[in-house]
Amino acid sequence: MAVLGFAVMLMACANEPIYDVRSHPVPAKAQTLSLDRIETAIIDAGRSRGWRMERSGPGKLRAAQIQPKFSAEVEIAFDAKSFSIIHAGSKGMNENNGSVHPHYNFWIRNLESDIDIWLTNAPLTK
Repeated sequence: MAVLGFAVMLMACANEPIYDVRSHPVPAKAQTLSLDRIETAIIDAGRSRGWRMERSGPGKLRAAQIQPKFSAEVEIAFDAKSFSIIHAGSKGMNENNGSVHPHYNFWIRNLESDIDIWLTNAPLTK
């Protein structure tokens, strides 16, 4: 029984606070892009890492990362000045009281970085 308690404690310690991206500035070079172009760059960035991207409204996307044993869903909001990536749910990621398995945060940090890169490199016209 003590071993089980220790294992549960280790799992809880391994979790991290859920990482949300709030009002991350759009790179200066990309601030002249149309909202359609910004949306396309964000979708392309997500898809490049296997995220399923779906438009949920003007300036809003719903994204899902689905793996055999784990999944994560986020809401992405954007405009010409900033973007946000907000946790919407997960499965198999030990989510509990605002904390989650570190791999979830790894996915989100990669997505944040990739969006920056895709926006910076986006052509000014379609």
